[in-house]
Amino acid sequence: MPDLGIDARRHQAVEGCWYRPTVQLATRENRHEEWVDVDFSHQAFDWFGAFGGTFVRCDFTETSFERFSVGHEGQTRFIDCRFQRTRFPLGNTHFFNARLQRCVFDGARLRDLRVDSAEFVDCVFRGRIWHTMFFGRPFMRGTLDREHNEWHGNDFSAADLVDVSFRDIDLHLQRWPDTAEYALIDRIDERVAAATASVRDWPDRVLAELNDLRDHTHRDPHGFVLVRRRELGHRLTPRLRDQLWALLVEDYNDDQT
Repeated sequence: MPDLGIDARRHQAVEGCWYRPTVQLATRENRHEEWVDVDFSHQAFDWFGAFGGTFVRCDFTETSFERFSVGHEGQTRFIDCRFQRTRFPLGNTHFFNARLQRCVFDGARLRDLRVDSAEFVDCVFRGRIWHTMFFGRPFMRGTLDREHNEWHGNDFSAADLVDVSFRDIDLHLQRWPDTAEYALIDRIDERVAAATASVRDWPDRVLAELNDLRDHTHRDPHGFVLVRRRELGHRLTPRLRDQLWALLVEDYNDDQT
């Protein structure tokens, strides 16, 4: 793979791609090519678009984008790539038909995303992920050649998940933070019923939180959900929240139903 000439000050075409430097940002478009061991780190792009193509062992450390959009025409694959402190643009990041395998997201800005057509296999996530939805079933299944997105082996043990949901994804095939802040629980209806019986004299907002957990939490294919202590009953005081957590997570057993 030739040097892309990221710091060049002139237009140039490289193997079917074009790269146009500007004063501050650069535009690069990829169409059905393979990019191996390319260093994109510390660069700024006004548009990074990949219509298919494969990126292998590419480094996106501290790369920033004004627009990031991959997987429009055929699947775009990222294999063994690194996204360390990568600045994905708010409101303008689109993982369409993409597959990310053995990639590392370390402090990358993953925020306000709906990732409904991408596959993640054996990836590592470190740092905070904000207000994001990941889907195990493609949103527009008729346009893809699969009914399910492949999702397994991903390591979130060092991630800080803030309002992050995983829909139609087998939660037991991923690794989660091993702290008292998170828990994988099943039998949501039964747990909520048992907790409700114990908190009838508690404030109404506690019952509202329980009903919200029962009615609006997305279960995985085996009925499990990932819950986080500080997000359980965010309208509650810390004391009430800890008591509710104990009822739902720590003290519940099947004999209660």
